[in-house]
Amino acid sequence: MITANPDRPLLSILVVNYNGSAHLEECLSSLFTQDCRDFEVVLVDNASVDGSADFVRRRFPEVRLVEAESNLGFAGGNNLGLRYCRGDFVFFLNNDTRLEPGALAGIAEAIRAFPEYRIFACLMLKYRDPSLVDNAGETLYLSGHLLGFAGYPARLFRERREVAAACGGAAVYARPLLETLGGFEEKFFLLFEDLDLALRSRHLGERVLFLPEARVLHKGSASIGGAGGRLGVYYGTRNYFPMLLRNFPAVTLIKCSPGIAYGLCARLAQVLRHGGLRHFARGLRDAWRLTPWAWRARRRILGNSRLDRRAFESLFRPAWLRERIAFKKGDFRGIP
Repeated sequence: MITANPDRPLLSILVVNYNGSAHLEECLSSLFTQDCRDFEVVLVDNASVDGSADFVRRRFPEVRLVEAESNLGFAGGNNLGLRYCRGDFVFFLNNDTRLEPGALAGIAEAIRAFPEYRIFACLMLKYRDPSLVDNAGETLYLSGHLLGFAGYPARLFRERREVAAACGGAAVYARPLLETLGGFEEKFFLLFEDLDLALRSRHLGERVLFLPEARVLHKGSASIGGAGGRLGVYYGTRNYFPMLLRNFPAVTLIKCSPGIAYGLCARLAQVLRHGGLRHFARGLRDAWRLTPWAWRARRRILGNSRLDRRAFESLFRPAWLRERIAFKKGDFRGIP
């Protein structure tokens, strides 16, 4: 068993919670039954009204509970929690997850074995069917699309590999790097703040290592009502375009524009079928309103980038459409 240094643990596990009391017993219990004990747990409660804070205080007194005065979102909640983290690395973990045995030991061993990496992505599996992937490291395509390999067989992801970004639902960052970056961008509030953080890291020359041994079961956006719920539609639409504008070089944006337009039309068709048109329209409106802010940030991010356009585009995969068609047919050759 790997034991903890209480004053400076290897990992600070940071969980942000908003009205997620139904998930906390399983999530937190899965942490305290791990073989690796070189960690602390910090939980930020975003002014929940379901008794979450009282439950944590009573059931898990070893958790450092931070109570926000209002709902700060995923970005703001994590930034608040970072102030209370003492670990060398911070493990951002969604509240609707359960770690499988050995996950923390796998992370700890990778941190020590690969000191050249300061960002790690976990293997997130679907809660109801762990044979399927929920996220296996974020992949970017030159079409502008993002893929975390959701729905792919988990058996395909048994090797460590570099990925473009780490999903914020189960991502590990070196704390000094987070301090350099200033944490998450709080204007995003929810969704795409994790990809923005990862891309800002990449602009500083950082790399991301995917760890298949760090297995996390994920209920999948349960805390926000699912990706197709009101919050998912609104913030997913609103934040996507500012994230691109902040981080993508101009020529790359032009290359991606046909795929971005296609994705927008596909998203519109989805909300027309399943509802949410009003939230989609609000998201587009507010994305436009965020353009001046994103443009100012873009000048700073790209102005300090260590990557030229070609190096940035080396993070991308080609042939998004071909791979999606192959996925529909159950053809997984060449994946990942």
